[in-house]
Amino acid sequence: MTNNRKDLTKLLKKLNITTSHYHYYAEALTHNSYNNEKKVGYTYQRLEFLGDAIISKLISVYLFKNKTLDEQKMTEIRKNLVNSEIFKKASEELDLISYAFIGKGIDLEKDTRKIKTDLFEALAGAIFLDKGEDVVWQYLEKTILRYYHNNELVNPIDYKSRIQELFQNNISTRHKKAHFYYHTVETENGEFESSLIFDEIIYGVGVGKTKKDAQKNAARKAYEKYAYSNQSNTKK
Repeated sequence: MTNNRKDLTKLLKKLNITTSHYHYYAEALTHNSYNNEKKVGYTYQRLEFLGDAIISKLISVYLFKNKTLDEQKMTEIRKNLVNSEIFKKASEELDLISYAFIGKGIDLEKDTRKIKTDLFEALAGAIFLDKGEDVVWQYLEKTILRYYHNNELVNPIDYKSRIQELFQNNISTRHKKAHFYYHTVETENGEFESSLIFDEIIYGVGVGKTKKDAQKNAARKAYEKYAYSNQSNTKK
């Protein structure tokens, strides 16, 4: 099983990482089953612990810097970004399991769900020890943050429903005749650009490969930028 393992240097090249500390990455990719068989003296468990903490910190700081988000919204978004399903998705995209040191007793067809998640976290820990937070941030930008910006989360927030509900709640008191709609056009590069419009005011603009994706992105931007400020204004 391990004879087919891919070369670690190829993974580092994929991540644009040059290093002389290969031991960090080897440890990050070593499952306890391999240690049980080969007695190498380490597993990825400690780096997994560290990586989980670093990822949570960086995502929390990223959300905190968006001054339009309150504590409830930051918590909600972080929950959608920092979870095992998202880490598994990123791990599969990077094909981390193919670089991992795993014992012969593990069935790679069935027993890898948690391993894939752990590998993503452990690799973040290794990158932090070797290169620091800035390079971990690049690692997240290529994976879980890209999913967020492209509305590709495993359990994405339904921003279209939420922003429409927000505006509908305001109609009865301030905009009884206001019209809520999306104006979507195809761009020169074949993508779509959609503007979310309410009461003839553009609240968010999104781009996507399809009309639906563009509208979703417009709704997300509108919700994140105006949801809580509009709620506050309604209460005044």
